[in-house]
Amino acid sequence: PARSIVPLVLVLVSASAVAGKQAPVCMMAGGLVDAVGMHLLEWDNQIDIGLNSSLNCSEFLEFVYLSRDSIRLQIDYVRGNFSVEDEEFRAQGASGGSTTWAMSHMSTVASLVSAHLHIHGVLGVARRECLSEHLQLLFLMSLKRLKTLLHSQLRQLWVIFQGTADLFRQGAAKWLDEVLELFEADLRTMESIMVSWMPPAHELEPNADSGALDAAEGADTNSSGQDTLIRPGPPLPPYSIREFDGALSTVEVLRRDTFEEWDLKKPLLQALLRHALPRGTIVADLCAGSGQTATFLNDTGLVVAHAFDSSPNIRLLSKGTVEFARIHAEQVALWRRFELVLCLSAADDFGTDAGTWAQVWQNIEAHAVHGAILGCGDGEARQQAMAAAAQNTSDMIFDSDLSERLNSATTAEPSKGRSFGVCAFSRRAAT
Repeated sequence: PARSIVPLVLVLVSASAVAGKQAPVCMMAGGLVDAVGMHLLEWDNQIDIGLNSSLNCSEFLEFVYLSRDSIRLQIDYVRGNFSVEDEEFRAQGASGGSTTWAMSHMSTVASLVSAHLHIHGVLGVARRECLSEHLQLLFLMSLKRLKTLLHSQLRQLWVIFQGTADLFRQGAAKWLDEVLELFEADLRTMESIMVSWMPPAHELEPNADSGALDAAEGADTNSSGQDTLIRPGPPLPPYSIREFDGALSTVEVLRRDTFEEWDLKKPLLQALLRHALPRGTIVADLCAGSGQTATFLNDTGLVVAHAFDSSPNIRLLSKGTVEFARIHAEQVALWRRFELVLCLSAADDFGTDAGTWAQVWQNIEAHAVHGAILGCGDGEARQQAMAAAAQNTSDMIFDSDLSERLNSATTAEPSKGRSFGVCAFSRRAAT
């Protein structure tokens, strides 16, 4: 079973009892030193157990489950103690525990969560052969939510300086509930995933069920004609930024969300608002990712932006803020046309394939009322974009003046090795 991590607060209390009449500063210093050493020992032990090569994948994942459940149980104890002690304070006529008391409970749980992230990050990387794609998505989604909760814990500390102890205690109670609910939901999801999980082929006995062995070793052929391991695994399918059709993979979208790696290009968006988007413009971002550009534009209150992307699970990952649309691979029929269409990552998304650019421009032609602004990049990608626009649109012309103004705005952003190569196109005025 997973070994529990001793909360820092308990170590400090025991250190104080042994210290007797030592000076408070010495007692705290000694307690901190002992606590750090004890935490490191417990973490190392959990990692050593998880990395033990004698554990097969079933035993390894059982250890992962039990370790998570152990953390959940400790968090449940802390949350329970917080609730009981708060009720006792109120029964004695006080408004509740002190801010120091509430902060100690939050800090204890934050330490447990931080240790959990470090331990399971190491184990997940070391035993990839045991993971399926579904487990990988679960762990990545859990990491994203825990990261948000740890940031929230730090923000709660600012409430202390506002002199609002009641608000801090209420926030601490809500935060403890959210952390516990997340661990409980993760465990339930892991249980449901493990129902259909199969060991990797090398762990199946020679006399195992032939159907299971064939499924574990099989390969299928995707629409690009390349052989790939059966998904979801195990073993974990090789990491890829994009799906076979060029759309961002689900894992990549989650990774960028978790580590905040979307390239928002704020100076360019500000220039768009200044030069290309009159107040009240209805915009469609057809290469939206998880919707940061549309969110930025909508938050200004000056325009209305709708977001679309071709990543297969984008609606689920964005919680409904981004709709699924494969503008690069098929004819798309949205519910309306838009005054301006954006695709600021077009060069990266569509590369140099002439057929892909032709399909993109056919969809832009069908949905853009006044014009389109794309990130065409430079070199061959830009040439393909310009040629496809000429061949697949009736009256869309390159707007060199607007393109120059927008490109000049991008020089305010930190250089990443190449320019965005913004291309602005406008409808030819009717005669």
